[in-house]
Amino acid sequence: MGSKKPIQDPRQIEAILANAKFIRLALSDPETSSPYLVPLSFGYKDNVIYLHGSSTGKKIDIIRKNPKVCFEADIETEVITADDPCKYNVRYRSVIGHGQAHFVEDYDQKVEGLTVLSEHYGEKGPFEFEEWKVNRLCVIRIEIEKMTGKESGF
Repeated sequence: MGSKKPIQDPRQIEAILANAKFIRLALSDPETSSPYLVPLSFGYKDNVIYLHGSSTGKKIDIIRKNPKVCFEADIETEVITADDPCKYNVRYRSVIGHGQAHFVEDYDQKVEGLTVLSEHYGEKGPFEFEEWKVNRLCVIRIEIEKMTGKESGF
């Protein structure tokens, strides 16, 4: 089994995001100094991650207080067993990134974010979103400031 090693090529890091099904979004509530982690569906394009969901809830409350976020995505994960449990290994490719979350208020920009999300899961546009649904949804745009990749077992 290979050892853990950094992924240096930005195209490989972007390929991990393009193929990941979910991200884990880490937030920090400044009032409680408490971390909060949530798995989410997402879309990625041009160094931006898009999220969508309800306009209320713990995630929204924390982002309003502290827009700094951390995220993680992984693909090709597999536990490699052995006769000796101390020799088990894990195979994966992963990305960890940091950025700033922004609430998207403009209707056309919301549609753009929802389009990126839909395309991430294999749908082909153009899409027609019902206006009342777009207006009701919360769309979050994470502008990525830095990303690193790592792999093991390859």
